[in-house]
Amino acid sequence: MEETLQALDDLISQFLSLDRSLWSSSDDADAFLEAVDELTSTIHGLENTSADHVLLESFDLLLERCSTRLKDEFQQLVGTSGFSDDHGDHSFKRSQNEDDNHTFVAQPVRNFDIIVDALPEGVVTEANRIARRMIAAGFGDTCAETYASARRDFIDESIARLGVNAHLEELSKSTSWEELETQIMRWIPAIRVVFHILIPSERHLCNCIFEEFTSYTNLAFATACKPFLQLLSFAKVIAAAGHNPESLFRIVDMYDALTDILPVLDEAFDHEVAVLRECLGLSIKGIFVALEKLIRCDPCESSPPDGGLHPITRYVMNYLMAACVSRHTLEEVMLVEFGCVETCPIDPDRPTSSLAIRFAWIVDVLIGNLESKSRIYGHAPLGCVFLINNGIYIIKKVNGCELKILLGEDWTRVISAKVQQWVLEYRRATWGRAIAILETDSSLSIILEKLNRFHNFVEAICQVQSRWVLVDKQQAVNLSIMVEELVIPVYRDTIDMLKATEAVGVSYVRPEDVKSRIQRLFKAMAKS
Repeated sequence: MEETLQALDDLISQFLSLDRSLWSSSDDADAFLEAVDELTSTIHGLENTSADHVLLESFDLLLERCSTRLKDEFQQLVGTSGFSDDHGDHSFKRSQNEDDNHTFVAQPVRNFDIIVDALPEGVVTEANRIARRMIAAGFGDTCAETYASARRDFIDESIARLGVNAHLEELSKSTSWEELETQIMRWIPAIRVVFHILIPSERHLCNCIFEEFTSYTNLAFATACKPFLQLLSFAKVIAAAGHNPESLFRIVDMYDALTDILPVLDEAFDHEVAVLRECLGLSIKGIFVALEKLIRCDPCESSPPDGGLHPITRYVMNYLMAACVSRHTLEEVMLVEFGCVETCPIDPDRPTSSLAIRFAWIVDVLIGNLESKSRIYGHAPLGCVFLINNGIYIIKKVNGCELKILLGEDWTRVISAKVQQWVLEYRRATWGRAIAILETDSSLSIILEKLNRFHNFVEAICQVQSRWVLVDKQQAVNLSIMVEELVIPVYRDTIDMLKATEAVGVSYVRPEDVKSRIQRLFKAMAKS
């Protein structure tokens, strides 16, 4: 055994003393691997038959020297860049990142059904030969770590070519939401390329190099792919930063991007992606809570003086309309509990989907806020006009998009009934008082007095309410007709009673003129 040790030491030392790569000569590579195989076989035989620990230690030291050289050769092979230094490929463009003027950014990818051969087939074969020897020698972990270290630059450059940085999580801690949106728009297509192309390609390469050694394949792959995990963790930053309602749409885009990669997701990333989807889902739910809080906290004093459309109504309804574009994603998010319980009260007369309940509740909160604002006016008719304007706007927005499908016909009828109730309150508060003046009385002097009071009252109404606004022109027409049908018959009866007294020379305003005055009022309100 001492002679065998000396002979192997002499042979192997010749290779270890070379200051060039052994794999620059196929003969040297083959001869060195044969020597390593003989050394490994001898050691295994000694371990089973000899108790000479000193001799075994000498063999192990020689094997360790071999493994160190194999590690260097392996790293040099696997670390070969798959990118051309001359960047002759016109599918790449120079990065706009001032800190990285040498990185070329890939054009958008349209075909995801490809595997990138990051290393030439011959290099992969030689790397596999080395990996087998290192694993047989007991240095499998070192080989896997060396692989990961050698591949790191390639993976980092691959990510950079997608226009993103692997360390987005660190870069984004102190940036504004507008800057984060820019990062998100780069992150989404990058994630699709990473999980459809880069990760499967890296898995394929690991499988080829560590063929038949599953545990080392998984170790090498997981260690090499840490930059991809860092890229993924950017979603946690966004989930934590997206507290305002405007962040919903970008967060939904990120959630959709993670959903899109599920069919091709490597099992090594199952847990991480599940956690990130949960974080984004909880953030989406939190955004709707924030929207509800925003509505509740909107100050009552902010109501428009002319009773027109309130900005909070326009904001909320346009927001819900935009959110409906992502209805299916939001339905999924609302259905998944994510460890929390829905806080919206469930009305059995409302649509039953989680998203429908959430949206219906938000509109209920909005209407409640509007009703509180209407009481600040201190003038009941103006408060009614304010509610009518905002209620009709809500109905029109719902009917004009998928909100109608989501909330359902019954919900729309309930809101329409509320608007009709406000219309009746307006009619009673304003024009009900007008016709109350024209109470029946047979005395000529009292009739004339009441007609005079009625005309003064109507003129005062017109002067005040002509400064108000009716946002929906058709509603202005409907209100005009409703008031005419209420007032004109009573006024005409009063005039008929005046005529019945057979008073000579008594003048009065014709019913047609009163009707015309009412029509001019509502036309003025519609033009405001």
